[in-house]
Amino acid sequence: MKCLIVDDEEMAVKVIEKHLSHIEGLEVAGICFNAMDAFSFLQREKVDLLFLDIQMPKMSGLSLLKSLPHKPHVILTTAHREFALEGFELDVVDYLLKPISLDRLLKSVSKVFRLENSIPPGLPNHVSEPKTEPAFFYIKSDRQFIKILLEDVLYIESLRNHVKIFTTKEHHVTLLGISQMEEKLPPQHFLRIHRSFIVSLSKIARFSQSNLMVGSQTLPIGNSYREEVLNRLEADLI
Repeated sequence: MKCLIVDDEEMAVKVIEKHLSHIEGLEVAGICFNAMDAFSFLQREKVDLLFLDIQMPKMSGLSLLKSLPHKPHVILTTAHREFALEGFELDVVDYLLKPISLDRLLKSVSKVFRLENSIPPGLPNHVSEPKTEPAFFYIKSDRQFIKILLEDVLYIESLRNHVKIFTTKEHHVTLLGISQMEEKLPPQHFLRIHRSFIVSLSKIARFSQSNLMVGSQTLPIGNSYREEVLNRLEADLI
């Protein structure tokens, strides 16, 4: 399956290219850094899958999409959630928010393969994921440096100039502001829901307009965070 990557950010292109290198059966046929070059490329070459950024100078990704008489499968890539509805109205396969994780991209590509009836769901025999140690960070607590795995974190609570990190096994207090903590955490996995709380997205069991549950703990959603939090969570509704 031939792919074309269209994005005006070189780093974003490299991330997608690296992720695709772990998937058998996909070939990057070309890279374009603007929509006009992509339009010309698509007149010359046939591609099966288009990774398309939305906001680009001169011509947007959505404008390019509307101009194509024969569209390949399209996966939109962007840092802006507000274009999701218009994208799906143009019959795209999926919508990826930057920064794009390998796991999330695999789910999108799996949808394309299923549409093509190329492989069974889940890409079980066609993905060679890199073998890496689980992501972690160190904190200083009680004169020690403690290693904490990201996958173990439930939520983080602000205690003025300290934060308390709750994990699946224990909790730790470290001298760090919650805003500093937020900057260090990967935004695709963690979400600030309140001036006093950051939660792990994968650990949210349920949510409502005013609060959410992480493990057995109910946490409030702050008024100034509510719109962003609900938009983020509702994007995963079926």
